[in-house]
Amino acid sequence: MSIIVPTFNEAENVETVISRCRGAMDGRDYEVLVVDDDSPDGTWRVAERVSADTDRVSVFRRQSERGLGSAVAFGFERATKEFCVVIDADLQHPPEFIPELLNHATEYVDVVIGSRYRKGGHVENWPLSRQVISRGAIAIAKLWVPDARGLNDPLSGFFLVRRSVVEEAALEPKGYKILLEILVNCEYSHVVEVPYQFHQRRHGSSKLTLDACGQFLAHLLALRSRA
Repeated sequence: MSIIVPTFNEAENVETVISRCRGAMDGRDYEVLVVDDDSPDGTWRVAERVSADTDRVSVFRRQSERGLGSAVAFGFERATKEFCVVIDADLQHPPEFIPELLNHATEYVDVVIGSRYRKGGHVENWPLSRQVISRGAIAIAKLWVPDARGLNDPLSGFFLVRRSVVEEAALEPKGYKILLEILVNCEYSHVVEVPYQFHQRRHGSSKLTLDACGQFLAHLLALRSRA
């Protein structure tokens, strides 16, 4: 299992997410790839320090590229295990749930989505405004991108994908919704959704900005034309 953790200004969270990923995967074959976009708060430096005792954690400091989607693609290119899991560093995605995603990756299933909105899933303490934005974005994605239809949470940032599905794909990620890029541009068999509890951010600030929303809409338009 290759666990890809894209980071930007997550110095307060990165030590915990690395520790919890290591604990969740104890006894299994895994690697953690932290891909940091040269965070001003020194996230990459903290990650290097807390992982100095193991060769299972690799830290990459990108100084000429930016963006969560491209950071994940960067991680895919360097992953060595059969499956890749994408997880945010802000602890909204529980690392302890990674083995459950892996449990659903059979020989016929290439993509396993951690779903906030499938029955049994839950979002912790989100204000109404954030819920409306999330649900609205999903509705727009389903309207514009046929590959998103039939899924409860096609914009999830917490998912597993078989590495062979993405290693030869021509991914063109814009913004932070890399899962949509995979659903449109990659060849895969079955997709399953597994409900989980999405937690509230404990430290740092949200990356959801007007610029990020603009990138999301531009990405949807590009995906719509390709789909």
